[in-house]
Amino acid sequence: MRVLVLAPSAYLLGGVQDWLANLVPGLREGGLEVTVAVPDGDHHRHGPYARAYPALAAEPIVNPSGSAEGRIRAIASLLGRLDPELVLGVNLVDLYPAAQRARRQGRFHGRVVMTLHALQADYFGDLRVHGAGIDAVIATNRLACRLASGRSGMDPTRVLYAPYGVPVPAWQHPGGDPATTLRLAWVGRLEQPQKRVHDLPPLLEALQARGIDVQLSIAGDGRERPALEASLAPWIARGRVRMLGHVDQDRLAAEIYGHHHALVITSSWETGPIVAWQAMASGMAVVSSRYVGAGLEGALVHDATALLFPCGDMDAAAGELARLRDPHLLERLSRSGHALVAGRYSGAASLAAWRHALDQVMELPPLPDAPSEPAPAPAGRLDRWLGRRRGEGLRRLLGLRFRHGSAGSEWPHSGGAGAGSAAGGAVAANDLLEDLLTEAARLDDPGASHG
Repeated sequence: MRVLVLAPSAYLLGGVQDWLANLVPGLREGGLEVTVAVPDGDHHRHGPYARAYPALAAEPIVNPSGSAEGRIRAIASLLGRLDPELVLGVNLVDLYPAAQRARRQGRFHGRVVMTLHALQADYFGDLRVHGAGIDAVIATNRLACRLASGRSGMDPTRVLYAPYGVPVPAWQHPGGDPATTLRLAWVGRLEQPQKRVHDLPPLLEALQARGIDVQLSIAGDGRERPALEASLAPWIARGRVRMLGHVDQDRLAAEIYGHHHALVITSSWETGPIVAWQAMASGMAVVSSRYVGAGLEGALVHDATALLFPCGDMDAAAGELARLRDPHLLERLSRSGHALVAGRYSGAASLAAWRHALDQVMELPPLPDAPSEPAPAPAGRLDRWLGRRRGEGLRRLLGLRFRHGSAGSEWPHSGGAGAGSAAGGAVAANDLLEDLLTEAARLDDPGASHG
């Protein structure tokens, strides 16, 4: 099977990047012919990406004009040249109109898959807009599967599940006495709406009020780092908190996973998180918020595989963490978490699930002939005067090129409902996200009645 993967190149860190770096070599070893292609421009740069992930052997996609029409032409040309049997889209929305165009022109005859990695309104909006040309969705979380069919109207038979996977070494006992000093880690992107990093200072205050001696290692970077460092300054000064910045996978294995008693998760929603599976694989316990995305997934079960607390309730979180001073409880959680990941989220289990999902996509009935792709907005005066395609032709002839201020503008991740950078668009996006998370929380409660 010939497979093409289209992914962004602006981001060298994160769970999605780790997933792709592990998945592609496994698929190739299983006999699939996999090509990875990434944009090359001002913000999305092929060179640094290729150096960070040499095993992917990614090839560049170039958009000479920087316009939306230019992006569609670049992808359609790639599809026509390779004519893959299966295309996996990883957060590059222009794949979908490009595939519809290449199909209509008879240059591309394969299947198109959206890989879904987040609970964001934009991606479900893209399914509504482009769903007629998307053969299947593969999501890494069971709640995301439910939303793809229910919220976006995707045929449930075309929504498939395949989780992230992590290496699983032999189980090891958590070292050190948790009753003396409780060693905790927090790993992720330092931002507030999803990851809720500003829950960490009140958590430390609640632990301090209980007389619990704690050492907290924070591995990650992001826009909230300066504010978080300021609020944690007293603990940093006393050596109770370490701000490590970005930590790559090798250093995480050497300094974080297996070297702390527990991983703390404060998120409001997740489609993994892969850091939980990595921590559990190393023998660490997980103490987590009851984030949206944990319910239907069924991996983090209170008092069985993890300890859970209501999202944002740091007093309750401190109470659960205090229980880990019991070494018997810590060992029980460590063993059960390790067994869970070994069975459901190991690299081998994940690869088998993805390979099975890809085979299922190829067995689906062909889609009806898709309508013409939705036309992008005019990129400028040339498009308004001459039409989008003639305007693009003249831009290329004259060597004109748009300069983008961000990676998301240069090669957008999404273009559906909720996208937009204007003030009104931002308000609408916030409303859509709140509506999505409200619906998601209702669906994610396995004990609730959903009608």
